[in-house]
Amino acid sequence: MVSCRFSRFSIFGGTLCLFFFATCSTQPSARPEITEPEVSGSESSLAAVNPEALKHFMDGEMLLVQGNYPMAILEFQDALIYDSSAPAILTSLAEAYMKLGKFERAEAHLLEAISHAPKNREARELLGHQYLIRGQVDKAEREYELLKEFYPASKEFSYVLGEIALRKGELESAQEQFWKIYQEDTMEVRALQRAAGIARDRGDLKFAFEAFEILTDFDPENAQFWRAYSELAVVLERYQSAISGLERLTDLTSDDPQILERLAIVYFDNNEVEKADSVLHHLYDDGHKSPGVFYYLGRIAMSKEEYETLESQSSEFIESFPHERSGYTHLAMARINLDKTLGAISTLLKARELFPDDFAVNYLLGNSYTIEENYLLAKESLLSALKIEPESRVAKHLLATIYNHLEEWESSDGLYRELLEGEGNDSQALNNYSYTLAERDVKLDSALQMAQKAIVFEPENPAYLDTIGWIYFKMGEYQKALQYIEKSLNLEDDNSVVLEHFGDVLVKLNRNDLAREYYQKALEIDTGNQRLLEKIESE
Repeated sequence: MVSCRFSRFSIFGGTLCLFFFATCSTQPSARPEITEPEVSGSESSLAAVNPEALKHFMDGEMLLVQGNYPMAILEFQDALIYDSSAPAILTSLAEAYMKLGKFERAEAHLLEAISHAPKNREARELLGHQYLIRGQVDKAEREYELLKEFYPASKEFSYVLGEIALRKGELESAQEQFWKIYQEDTMEVRALQRAAGIARDRGDLKFAFEAFEILTDFDPENAQFWRAYSELAVVLERYQSAISGLERLTDLTSDDPQILERLAIVYFDNNEVEKADSVLHHLYDDGHKSPGVFYYLGRIAMSKEEYETLESQSSEFIESFPHERSGYTHLAMARINLDKTLGAISTLLKARELFPDDFAVNYLLGNSYTIEENYLLAKESLLSALKIEPESRVAKHLLATIYNHLEEWESSDGLYRELLEGEGNDSQALNNYSYTLAERDVKLDSALQMAQKAIVFEPENPAYLDTIGWIYFKMGEYQKALQYIEKSLNLEDDNSVVLEHFGDVLVKLNRNDLAREYYQKALEIDTGNQRLLEKIESE
């Protein structure tokens, strides 16, 4: 009875024959009876080998190596005539059937081989492998679990079980399997790498970050590890770690422009604006003018209020990348702040043709029309913005202001109520709603309550102080009105509306000469205001 498995890569040497004779047994007859193995497993008694079984087996192995599977099957079948229970012959026969895609026959022979030698490693491996090919994952898993139990020193079975868990969609189990391999042997770095990758895929970012941190310590020259480590650090907002990783990565990649760009972005996100600016200008000067470089140079120019620089860079951004939306919005922001509102509108109208469903474009267009006091077009643009982002509070705030200008009170009140229902602590909505009620001389008690609540949130806000003062004015409480509006002016003395309000309060207190001075100050800011001229003349 043959009970060994041969390496087909040694069939031409004498070692194979010696190995065969040392570990195989046979019956002497031409067609021997099937015999039971003397021991279970991979061990067997030592006895002489049947030369006919050996001859057919070796010929079958040769044909298997050559890829002549049908003829190999015939040889193995002939070998089984002389030793019908040999696990080695049965396993080789199963392998030949697998090569031909006849998996059911292969399975039958492998199961027979295992029945004679339950711990036969190659038979079980081949059985598990063919189960995987056939998609019978649970059966394959069972075989590899047994192999792991029989051969605990062989880590390869743990690896296969990890991959099987992945195939079954059991990502957490797979991660734990690979992590356990690493814990048992810290030299098994590929297991740690596999666990880290799975953890990243399943969103266990803290584990993945810590695993890649270990990997970078193990192999500090591995750019792939540093890249993963840095990206995870960014996502976890561990910016100092991200910066350290990206700085190391730039060294390993010879200042790769894309890595430098990523480093600049992390500098920016970590409020290290000067470092970001330095790296971005270095890239720009070297000709690496990517959309990201333009975008963050623009962000930095805005943060420094360098709007002429922003205008120039944004124009080049649009010329280089006409289909990048941020080029247009940056140019519009520059022109708005340079008092070139009509130029901003022209830019945004072009952007809207390209990006009709972009919130920022429609919102900025509405804002620009508001500056130009073209409230109907502002309303249209803001309604478009809210169709894109229905929950945008900033768009609702501006649209409510537009409704006020258009005296569409029902719409403005509805928006303010909506803002306060969504967030009762919205001090801007409280202030603006109360102010518009005061301007209309309606619901003054409700207006006062909202204004008082807004002041609690921002007690030093000049606009809020003016609002509550103006409500008291409308209620006829002029001393209280004077107190709040005067405090507003102490904080900010260049608002023409507040100056005018203060003058109105002074008039009610019969301090007409002083009132005229404040009306004059307001007129110097808001030149040509007919209402102020009339008040000055009447006093």
